[in-house]
Amino acid sequence: MPFKEFDVPGLGKIRVYKRRGARSLRLSLPAGNVARVTVPSWTPYQTGLSFALSKRDWISAHTQPVRGFLRHGQAVGKSHRLIFQPLATVNGIKTRVRTAEVVVSHSARYASTDGAVQTAAEQACCRALKVQAEQLFRPRLEELAARHGFTFRDIRVKRMKSRWGSCDQHGNIVLNSFLVQLPWELIDYVIVHELTHTVALNHGTAFWRRFEAAMPDARARRKAMRTYRPMLLVAPAVASVA
Repeated sequence: MPFKEFDVPGLGKIRVYKRRGARSLRLSLPAGNVARVTVPSWTPYQTGLSFALSKRDWISAHTQPVRGFLRHGQAVGKSHRLIFQPLATVNGIKTRVRTAEVVVSHSARYASTDGAVQTAAEQACCRALKVQAEQLFRPRLEELAARHGFTFRDIRVKRMKSRWGSCDQHGNIVLNSFLVQLPWELIDYVIVHELTHTVALNHGTAFWRRFEAAMPDARARRKAMRTYRPMLLVAPAVASVA
């Protein structure tokens, strides 16, 4: 299928494909960070590009940012710090989640930026985030439910790829372990959002009326939430190590 690729500042690469039998323009992100527009074979490539540009917000919202390296000394959630520890006595890579540290011990022949070391560090950091979330979210949820007159059945913490939380028809709430990395005002936004679903399952007028009664600045916080994705955040390093 013939295509033309465009490099758009702020959006990255956009590929416009001409397809026989296509009757309309279609935008997708099948893999990676390359947006794909399919157009009828008789349509100019520029038309496909213009269509993609008209969907700039959607592309930005669904494109995963290019992440840097996890680094020694960076914060992990609310209470842990990441430590890379090159040791001559270690053969391979070992990780430990302590009370306040995520320790990644690795052979001195590896750099902390080595792919295998980074993967091990990410997995250990995710374990630490789940521990924190399980300790912090239930009491916060109970406090906010009591304050705003909600009830819920149970809470579970799990790692999710695209959602910050969910609530089923029985009042069971699930919160994303990645959420513990966000500022508390945004954690509260998600918690109150899910609590509101205990009385209004969809996002209709009744939901927003009840949500904003509990959190008057909900829409402003919602806008702030869009700057985050459910993923391990890379914070500035406090120190560096090879």
